[in-house]
Amino acid sequence: MASSEFHYDTICAKYGDGIPCPDDFSFPKTVVDKWAQVQPDQLALHWVAHDFSHERKYSYADLSDLSNRAAQVFRDAGLEKGDRVLVQLPRVSGFWFAVLGLMRLGCVPVPGTSLLVAKDLEFRARTASARAFIGDAESCGRFGEVASSVGVSRVFQIRTAGDGGVPSGRVDFDKAVEAVPRGTKCEAEQHSKTDLAIVFFTSGTTGAPKMVLLESEYLLGHTISGLWYRLKPGKLFLCMADLGWAKACYGSMGTFNMGATYFVQPPPPGNFTPNQLIDALHRYPIETLCCPPTIYRSLVSSSAKAYWKANPPRALNHCVGAGEPLNASVIKEFRDLTGGLEVKDGYGQSETVICISNWEGVKVREGSMGKAGPFFQVGIIDEQGRQLSDGEEGEIAIRTDVGGGKTWIFKGYIKNGKVDKRQKTRDGKTWYGTGDRGMRDSDGYFWFVGRDDDVITTSGYRVGPFEVESALKLHPAVAESAAVGSPDLARGELVKAFVILSEEYRDKVRPGTQEEKDLILDIQNTFKKNTGPYKVPREIEFVDTLPKTVSGKIRRVELRDLEKERKKDVLKQIKSKL
Repeated sequence: MASSEFHYDTICAKYGDGIPCPDDFSFPKTVVDKWAQVQPDQLALHWVAHDFSHERKYSYADLSDLSNRAAQVFRDAGLEKGDRVLVQLPRVSGFWFAVLGLMRLGCVPVPGTSLLVAKDLEFRARTASARAFIGDAESCGRFGEVASSVGVSRVFQIRTAGDGGVPSGRVDFDKAVEAVPRGTKCEAEQHSKTDLAIVFFTSGTTGAPKMVLLESEYLLGHTISGLWYRLKPGKLFLCMADLGWAKACYGSMGTFNMGATYFVQPPPPGNFTPNQLIDALHRYPIETLCCPPTIYRSLVSSSAKAYWKANPPRALNHCVGAGEPLNASVIKEFRDLTGGLEVKDGYGQSETVICISNWEGVKVREGSMGKAGPFFQVGIIDEQGRQLSDGEEGEIAIRTDVGGGKTWIFKGYIKNGKVDKRQKTRDGKTWYGTGDRGMRDSDGYFWFVGRDDDVITTSGYRVGPFEVESALKLHPAVAESAAVGSPDLARGELVKAFVILSEEYRDKVRPGTQEEKDLILDIQNTFKKNTGPYKVPREIEFVDTLPKTVSGKIRRVELRDLEKERKKDVLKQIKSKL
């Protein structure tokens, strides 16, 4: 048996049957308060300003106390168990005091990313039947445009630097919490592990966002996320996630389950820059880093590489990736940059905890998501719910009648006022179908193909966009890309790639020139050397940006719709032949 507590064999042996969860489980009471008793002075949150000008540190004792006082503020405002509360905040420490305070009362936080506009907030508030809103000055202003239309009058504002105070009509959250005596205990009379604990909306890669119902015990399931991060008391963890993403729940709840420290830093005004992240890793003893693929791709750009080498990380020893699969070429470039650090890719959804990962002790196969988690049974199924053999492509699915699938995934979606669990039963097995396509090899490694709706069918071949994008990334001119099916009379669909050029090529290629044609041909030739010719993008278009969800996932549906609009005549001819 492996000696490390994070080794795949060790966690499979320890957690193979799941994690015991008391019937009266409450995350703040059972987890946060436990650590506040065991290690009251151990840091839970370490917040740093975007320009490193100041910082704030909160121990587990502080987190317990401030969330209890926040709960009292919400109780005094009339919130009750079961009330859903929309939360839209930047990366401020008050987010956790508020969310944990709501959970103490049995209220249900509904986080939304800071990029949501008033129309998005209106949709979420109406869909979730929200009873209150929590935000900063900016988001409270946005919500004010729609508050009356959704019937929400309770608005709590958390102060941030330079916001000019809290106007009348809103509760000054910070002032209200400060007024509650230290040591106040505020809890619902009863908690249950099956109480609704938090609601996220899906990022809407293929359609309108759906409301994901997550029960209290789900939060304890993020212990497995904490094990993937290799966290324990005293370890500092940085997760590059907007607080409205489910990934922030993976990160912070995984951290708190393990009694570790969550590092929080807001981005600088404007867009993310890799240099700020590099500075944070250089200044602070951050041991584990979690980023989406977009950020890892930015770290291996030529300018970021130079800055990294001049400002090496102080303590970094473990890196993980999530959100979308990470290209094998980027994993290799990052390993070369860091002198051996391998990015451990993993797979999970808003509906789950981490369920497929590259664990300690499992040899990384570049481009693979890794192996199933210790208490999950993951398979590949067809449209009828039949489990497929190794090597066959189908839908990635999780057994919900056994193991972790019974407890550590969502209760269901709200659809037409009813709970939709999105399950299929076949041959005595019940599966939750993720909507993602993939395959498993004979050694138990899972490989991502794409969202069900993203798969391209060309001349009878099925092509996953991720494998196209990974092969494109092998050319030095390609910084990022998105592959979609474009209507074609001969093939039904042809593979088309929208490509963002790397720094080195951005100013060298002008649209409509022979240089552009030559570069496209060179990219296609490089592509053919690395994968099957039927996957080659017949069309390549250079673009400045790609449409993405608020969580950073590429919205290929927008690009497919764009191609359909551009090729209306082709679509008409195709349909006339059917």
